[in-house]
Amino acid sequence: MGSFGDTTDWALVIPSVRQINAQYLSHIPESVKILVVDDTDGSIRANRRNMEIYTYAHYREILGDDEVLIPRKTDTCRSFGLYMAWLKGYRYIVTLDDDCLTHKGFLDEHSILGTIVSLKAVASNPWYNTLDNLYLKNNGEPLGRYYARGYPYCHRLEPPEPATFPTVTGRVACNMGMWLQIPDINGLDKINGDIPQSVGLKEERLAISPGTNFSLSIMNVAFLTEIVPAFYQLPMNVEVCNARLDRFGDIWSGYILKKLADIRGDLITIGKPVVTHTKAGSTIREIQVEHFGNLLENCFYPLVDEAIEGISPNDYSEMYHQFAVNFNRSIAKAKLPKGYQAFFIAMSEKMVRWALLFSSGRK
Repeated sequence: MGSFGDTTDWALVIPSVRQINAQYLSHIPESVKILVVDDTDGSIRANRRNMEIYTYAHYREILGDDEVLIPRKTDTCRSFGLYMAWLKGYRYIVTLDDDCLTHKGFLDEHSILGTIVSLKAVASNPWYNTLDNLYLKNNGEPLGRYYARGYPYCHRLEPPEPATFPTVTGRVACNMGMWLQIPDINGLDKINGDIPQSVGLKEERLAISPGTNFSLSIMNVAFLTEIVPAFYQLPMNVEVCNARLDRFGDIWSGYILKKLADIRGDLITIGKPVVTHTKAGSTIREIQVEHFGNLLENCFYPLVDEAIEGISPNDYSEMYHQFAVNFNRSIAKAKLPKGYQAFFIAMSEKMVRWALLFSSGRK
C-alpha cells in the first residue's frame, strides 16, 4: 500500500440481507477486516478470513438507547458498520453494496485518500451529473443523457450550463468509485425501458469543485475514518405522509458531507476504481420509495444550506455537531407541511444524537 501503510489500516463495511458472495471480494486482501452489517438479524455467516458479522443484538450491546439511530431493513444500517470501524481505530474505510464485484487493483485505486493532490476538477452550477463521466450504451448503441440517482428533477428541466474543468489542490477525504454494467439511476428513469449499461469511464479521476453539488452513491466509496462523524447515513425505510421513504440516505448524507468538506478545504473525488454492479433493483419498488424523496428534497437542500451558514473549518466531528444543531433549529421554525416537518424533526434529532456519539464531553 506504499505510503498508506499496510492493508490492516483498512476496514471494508458491507450492509446486507443475504450471504456475502466471497468471489465478489476476491480482490480485497485477506488482511483487510470486513465488517458485515446483517440486516436480517442473524442469517448471514462469515465465509472468509477476517470477516465479522454484526446483528441487531450488537446495536443494543454497543449503542444502548442509541440503537434507534440505526434503521432496519434498509442499506442505511451501514452507519453501524461505519461507527464500528471508527471505534476500532481503522485509518481508512471502504464501503460496498453486496452486489458489487471488485476488480484487480481495487484498494490501490482507492488509496488516493489522505494525499494532497492537484487534480482536474469538474465545476457545474449547481449540480454535476456523475453519469456524464460514464460511457453508456444499450445493445451496443450510445444513449442520450441519463442522470445519477438523486440528481434533482427540478434541475433537469434547465438547459445545462457547460461544465468547466479547473485544477484544484487539496487533501482527498473521500473517493467515490464508479460502476460498470448497471449504473445507479432513479426507478422513474427506468420506465421507458432503455436501461443503460455502463461500459467505462471517461475520466479516470475527477475532483468535484468547491460549490458544486453531486449525487454521492454509497455503493463503492472510500474515505478517511475521521469523516465518519459527518457521514451519518440518514435513516431510511421511514414513514412520510403514510408512505415509505428509502434510497435517499446516501444522497442526502453526501450533500451534507460535501458542504463540510468544502468548508475544510478537503476534496471529494470520483472515478476509479470501478466495480461491476451486478443486480438491478425492482423498478416499481424504487419508484414507490423514491417518491417522497423527490418531493422532500426541495425542502431538505435549502434547510441544509441554511444550517451550514456560519460554520467555520474544524474537525469533522465538531462541524457536524454544529450543523446538526443548526439543522434541528431551522426545521423547528420552518413553515412546512405537517407530515414533512414531523419527518425532518425526527431525522434531525437522530443527527444530533449521532454527533454526540463521537464526543463524551458533549453528552
